[in-house]
Parts: sequence; structure tokens; C-alpha cells
Amino acid sequence: MSGKTTEQVIYEAYNHEKLELLHHLITNEPALGSAMIYLCRKDEVHILTTALAESGLHVDSIHGQKKPAARTVALEEHVTGKLDYLVVTEACARNMDISGVKTIINVDFPELIKDYENQVLCPSMKRVFSFANPKGNKLLMSLEELIEVKLPRATAEGFTYAKHALKVSTRNKQRKSGPRSKPLQNKKSKLKKKGR
Repeated sequence: MSGKTTEQVIYEAYNHEKLELLHHLITNEPALGSAMIYLCRKDEVHILTTALAESGLHVDSIHGQKKPAARTVALEEHVTGKLDYLVVTEACARNMDISGVKTIINVDFPELIKDYENQVLCPSMKRVFSFANPKGNKLLMSLEELIEVKLPRATAEGFTYAKHALKVSTRNKQRKSGPRSKPLQNKKSKLKKKGR
């Protein structure tokens, strides 16, 4: 990969602290006054777009349910500087012409190495910052094996990193109210009484 003029940095962060780290970088890193931000899921795009807008930033989003004309307008507004940030799902970004974009932040590391290469090799690109799990990211390791270079790691000055990942339960099912089974005293005895 010959995108040597593009600054590439990896910030290692657990999933539960990525959005907090992003907010810290946006507010403290002058080079990130404008960026295209990539996430995997549409609901996360919505949450982040809302949070950035509520903090007074000019922001819009692109995701699968946005009409193509609206996507084009949002991209043009970002490239021309009318929008500080454009939050995009990774799937939609694959079909976009990102020429003119100068900075990308991969909150979720790209699922395809080709997506990362397209970001880095874009002629207008100055920097690509990516977040990766400190315990290891298979996609990042595959990329580094392919290019035979370990990408530089960085830490955000003034940000307090978690020492370990939060354990989050994935169980969403709620138990129905009431006992799980009938109490034993309500069951009829299956034993026949002797003497009858």
C-alpha cells in the first residue's frame, strides 16, 4: 500500500469507551476540526450524529435508509466545509466517491482491508485515524501482515483509558412474571393409594 503521505494512526480503545474517546479527540485535537466518521451500525450513526449536533457542531449522517440525493448533498456539504462532521455507515461508504475528504476516523475498524486501502490511497486524504481493541483486532493484524508494517499507535493526551473491557450482558429477553413452574404442592400425586 503506497499511501505513505497519509498519516495513519491507531488508537487502542475498548468498545465501551470509543465514543467518549472520539469526543475527546474532536474537542482536543486541532487536526480533527473536520472529519468523516465511519461506524458499522445505523443506530450508532444516529446516536453519534445526535450527540455531536447537541454539542453545537455542524453534522449530518449517511446510512442505508437515506435517499441517494440526500446522501450526495451531505457529502458535498462536508467536502465544501459546510459540515464539520459527516457520520457514515461503513456499508454506504463503500459506494461513495470520497475524493475531497481530508480526514477519516474509523470508530469501527473497517471490515474489509480494501475499504481501508481506499481511504488511505484517496489522493485528497491527509489522515486516517482508526480505533482498535487493545486485546487485538484480527482485521488490523491481517492488514499489518499484508503491508508488512505495524501501524503507529497513539494515546490521546488527557484521556483516561479503561484497564479492561466492560462485561455487557447480551441477554435481552425478560422473564415472564410469576413462577417459572408450578410449585410441587399443586401437582397431583401420581402414586396410587393402597387399600382402595
